Amino acid sequence: MTHVSIVDIARLAQVSPSTVSRALQNHPRISPERRAEILALAEQLGYRPSQVARSLVTGQTHTIGVVASDVTDPFVAEVLKGVESAARSAGYGLLIAMSNRDPSQEITAATVLLDHQVDGLIVISSRAPDRYRQLPRARENAAGGVAPVVLLNHDFSEAGVYSVRMDNAGAASAAVTLLSQLGHRHIAFVAGPGGGQSSHARLAGYLQGLAANHLTPLPELILQGAGMLEDGWEALTALQTMQPRPTAVLCYNDLAAIGLLAAAARSGVSVPDALSVVGFDNVPLSAYTVPALTTVEQPKAAMGQAAVRTCLRALAGEPAPPIVMSGQIVLRASTGVCRLSDRA
Repeated sequence: MTHVSIVDIARLAQVSPSTVSRALQNHPRISPERRAEILALAEQLGYRPSQVARSLVTGQTHTIGVVASDVTDPFVAEVLKGVESAARSAGYGLLIAMSNRDPSQEITAATVLLDHQVDGLIVISSRAPDRYRQLPRARENAAGGVAPVVLLNHDFSEAGVYSVRMDNAGAASAAVTLLSQLGHRHIAFVAGPGGGQSSHARLAGYLQGLAANHLTPLPELILQGAGMLEDGWEALTALQTMQPRPTAVLCYNDLAAIGLLAAAARSGVSVPDALSVVGFDNVPLSAYTVPALTTVEQPKAAMGQAAVRTCLRALAGEPAPPIVMSGQIVLRASTGVCRLSDRA
């Protein structure tokens, strides 16, 4: 398909290219009648303005950069859907780069996107929030200002850096309370990646939940992980060797919980009769596991949309205070009442 230019429209309208340009920009020197005539002709010809040319005029590229920790993670994928829909509605495109959960790669990815003159930056599950203060010169956008950085699921206070996150600690504490109300007294926790703030917050929430329900925290009940399927798979062996054996486990995310369910099924461990399992995120697959996974719902798409709104507010020079969202427990078949013989 041949690209239609302003010159083509000008030739057919029998006016100068500058007149067409003014009409497309709603310039006051163009009469409403002439402007309507030129716009109708442009639409008829299928004219699309050059983004590069428009950025030279407006000082903006109308592009938001997104650094994603791992696009294969269902949580990240769902957040990206929210980011994309909100950006598209606002007339913005996206440039996406992956950090592969590595702090150094995250900063490299952010720098590459900023070099492409994105107007702002959204970082999903940052592992290196404090390093963005080192990029003031790189963060200059096409308009000559500083590109705002929005950290998703990270609480960080810094000039030009904004945050959208969930109350991870509160949600994890509520999950422990649920298990306690079901009669569980030995509740384990499969932790997440060490560098992530959400991992630390969920561990803190787990400990807060134990304290609120008068349960004793035991170091051996906290198993290290990285938010991967294999974490849950490997956790089952450790849980089965503990004395007394835990009757319930809260996992950092649904991936670890799904790995744990798979290991339990292979080992003949009945869920929830012998072990209740709770995940975190409520990714789509969690409703289809056997048994279906009880989990904490994160408003994933809403968080992505809020990150875009925060970025656009910052670009407009408007206040963009931190946003904290609440999670809800989705009760399914992987949790049940602890048998009396298993209670402490």
